[in-house]
Amino acid sequence: MTGHGFGTAVEPKAPHRFGRAVRFGLMGMGVALLVSCGGGAPGSGAEGDDSGSHRDTPGRLVIIGGGLQAENTAVYQAILDGRDGDGPICVFPTANHEPQESMESAISRIDAVGGPGSAIGVYLTVDNPEDAALPATVETIRSCSGFYFSGGRQRRIVSVFRPDSGDSPAYQAVWERYQEGAVVSGSSAGAAIMSDPMINGGDSEEALHAGIRWEDDAEGVLLMRGLGFLDNPLIDQHSLARGRWLRMLTAVLGRDVYSFGTGIDENTALVVDGHSAQVVGAAGVAFFDTRNAAVPSDGPGIRGVTVFLLGPGDRLDLQSGAVTFNQGKPLVDPSATPS
Repeated sequence: MTGHGFGTAVEPKAPHRFGRAVRFGLMGMGVALLVSCGGGAPGSGAEGDDSGSHRDTPGRLVIIGGGLQAENTAVYQAILDGRDGDGPICVFPTANHEPQESMESAISRIDAVGGPGSAIGVYLTVDNPEDAALPATVETIRSCSGFYFSGGRQRRIVSVFRPDSGDSPAYQAVWERYQEGAVVSGSSAGAAIMSDPMINGGDSEEALHAGIRWEDDAEGVLLMRGLGFLDNPLIDQHSLARGRWLRMLTAVLGRDVYSFGTGIDENTALVVDGHSAQVVGAAGVAFFDTRNAAVPSDGPGIRGVTVFLLGPGDRLDLQSGAVTFNQGKPLVDPSATPS
């Protein structure tokens, strides 16, 4: 980004499991960064594992940062494990510009892990939005044990499920099943729609220069109505692969409704059961805690934002913001970090 730079200062510490604590200034913003390094099998986290407890709360959310690979069975299994009842997972290809192909691909991948018939398609697209009001569509949705929203453009999902004229019967049916315990999952665009408002466009440079925007023809990070399955944090996707940290931070700081922001990287999911979330997959999740954020009096920028970079098996309490690192990870000596 032209005209800006950053510096990093690392304070060596004794070896520990979560990597290193870093203080750095980025474009005038002071941030505390806690890094969780290493692997670890999903589910091998801290004591007090409450997997399965989502049955007493609204359903599980499996929020995937995009780029989900067919061989990432841990994420697909997390979706299947969140099912409520004996019905299939309903796949919505609404976001994709090639909905038929997208739907068939998702069904095939879910079936490969859960067995034939584990998923079916519900063909709702921007070309047939009226079908979201059909009794047959609602009946199908009511029979499903969970839902999967494919990637593409999140705006398409909202225009069909929550148009300006009011929430569609299809959206109401999905919401009711979620409240009853059905899993709701989605990748890329299907992850963004979990929040309300959601991020719908813009990059980090635009966000820093222009802040939040609500109209398409303006600069900044674009926000619009989402499906609202998750109150807090705000969700963003492709976070590390596409360098979207600062658009996330701008969006969170600009909206009182959010105190946390979560950037989920590709081929990785944040699995939410009640107020507990766990990282599953191949890469990382950036968690932004802005509760102590403040504007300094001596110049531009923000101080007091804490960022955790979480890896597989790490856990997050979405109420308190507390992070529990996976104790099965190898130790990392920060003093060995190359200068």
